[in-house]
Amino acid sequence: MNKNMQLLLENWRSFINEHKDVYKKKVELDDEGYVKLYHVGAENLTTLDPMMAERGRRQYSKGEFREWDRPRVFFFTSMGQEDAGLGQLQGTPYVAKIEYNKLYPIYNDPLKLSYPEMKDEFRTITGLPEFHARENNVFERVATLAEELYGYEGFIYPQSGGKMIVTIWKETPVEPIDQFYGG
Repeated sequence: MNKNMQLLLENWRSFINEHKDVYKKKVELDDEGYVKLYHVGAENLTTLDPMMAERGRRQYSKGEFREWDRPRVFFFTSMGQEDAGLGQLQGTPYVAKIEYNKLYPIYNDPLKLSYPEMKDEFRTITGLPEFHARENNVFERVATLAEELYGYEGFIYPQSGGKMIVTIWKETPVEPIDQFYGG
């Protein structure tokens, strides 16, 4: 690789990392680059399976699935974080860890995966015809491109009040914790 191409690649990586890391200071990261995630759900779970989550949707998540029907699991990024619409959720609290670099910042979209120019790439990957409904769902288009082209496993995005939410579309191992909301 010539020096100009190498410099271009390094600048591009720097640009991506600079824009992607906007959320990094708003999550709990360990020394290995893993973000700690929290979920409140049913008892006795060892993994959170997006397919199971889709079948067992709770009332508060039905609206989210109307927007975008891909099976996924939602996580809080801070201990004691409340649902923006419902407040404290009832259930068993769990903790999970995922590499921060596996979470795509959907609202910042540093790779411009939501841009109309990426529709052709989406169709190539999925084999879907032009103007298919999935192509027009920006969340699905970005998730597919982020996963297939770059290895992302979920989205990170802001919740009201300055907190972050993570949604993951891969099975995720979890461990129960004693309490989440304190008290």
